Amino acid sequence: MPDHSETKSEPCSAALLTPRGRGAVATIRVHGESLSLVTAINACFNAANKKPWEQQPVNRIVYGLWGDANSEDLVLCRLDHKTVDIHCHGGLAAIDRILQDLQTQECVIRSSQEIARNTEHMLEVELQETVTAATTFRAAEILLRQSHGLLRAAFESLLPDTNTSFLPEQYQSRIQNLLHWESLGLHLTSPWRVVLAGRPNVGKSSLINALLGYDRSIVFDEAGTTRDVLTANTAIEGWPFQFSDTAGLREQAAPLEAEGIQRAEQVLNEADCRVILIDTSQSMHPDDQRLLSQWSDSVVIAHKVDLPQCWNATLPERALFVSSKTNAGIDALLNHLVKRLVPEVPDEKTAIPVTRRQIELLYQAAEALREADHQKYDTLIRQLLFED
Repeated sequence: MPDHSETKSEPCSAALLTPRGRGAVATIRVHGESLSLVTAINACFNAANKKPWEQQPVNRIVYGLWGDANSEDLVLCRLDHKTVDIHCHGGLAAIDRILQDLQTQECVIRSSQEIARNTEHMLEVELQETVTAATTFRAAEILLRQSHGLLRAAFESLLPDTNTSFLPEQYQSRIQNLLHWESLGLHLTSPWRVVLAGRPNVGKSSLINALLGYDRSIVFDEAGTTRDVLTANTAIEGWPFQFSDTAGLREQAAPLEAEGIQRAEQVLNEADCRVILIDTSQSMHPDDQRLLSQWSDSVVIAHKVDLPQCWNATLPERALFVSSKTNAGIDALLNHLVKRLVPEVPDEKTAIPVTRRQIELLYQAAEALREADHQKYDTLIRQLLFED
């Protein structure tokens, strides 16, 4: 029962925990002092078992209706005497209606990060945010393992043990083991960016459509058609990928087309992987050689291999032979991209830093060890754990 001796209670806080957007189910967390929490819930929620909220047990799912008019079917679960989770339909209308009703009951609407800080440790809040940002099951599975104590344990192992002598080499090794997974950790919430480039009409748009399995790009038989960088996200073997279709790259171009080429080169510079297409149904062009020299670390595609071959120069040994029309070589290309960008897959016990904040602090801690600044090192590791 709430403490009715309180004459005034601080208002509750409410926040949407699930990503905003249309979905099957949404979760809204309400947190506050007992009296204000009970008052807000009882004003809006009618439990099917007819009991007022203060009589509902902790950790018990309670079904009922939200609101008196146009009632919303949903379930509530009291996590403790100060925290309630509301599980409702994932449509925006249902979410907004519930938040508005709570606001009418003087609940303060906050971000999920703000309200989670009242009930969770800061590191766990940060990790939960990465889980909600995952776009594939495989990425979410790895992030969930980190949030269930795996990464916290790894960070705690970096704290100096006051009962033993300090061995910088030991802690340096642990830091480097974590930083080994830097790229993978960041790409669990941000897709690997693969940019397709080549001369006009080498088939970039056709290839990206074949890779994605549907028509996303503009395909038109005129040089300079693709002036904007077109992007689309997909998953390959459970890993998040973003493919970009860029303007055809050539030295001689009209002003409007040149603008698209400039944007394409900027995206190429920022890419995790560059894919250069060569139309082998045409003779070699100086622009082909220029692109191969400029982007020497790129994946090279000998494209349109379904057509009669007219290429009159030696192809790079690393070239993959692909036809977007027949899908020949598509699977081999996808496998090659995965092996190139995800060369190693962590096991279930591997701790992985998953935010730039964590990675930057690890680099700073490694530098503090090299400088033998043990006080700075200790401070940085406690920052990893969100400790003062």
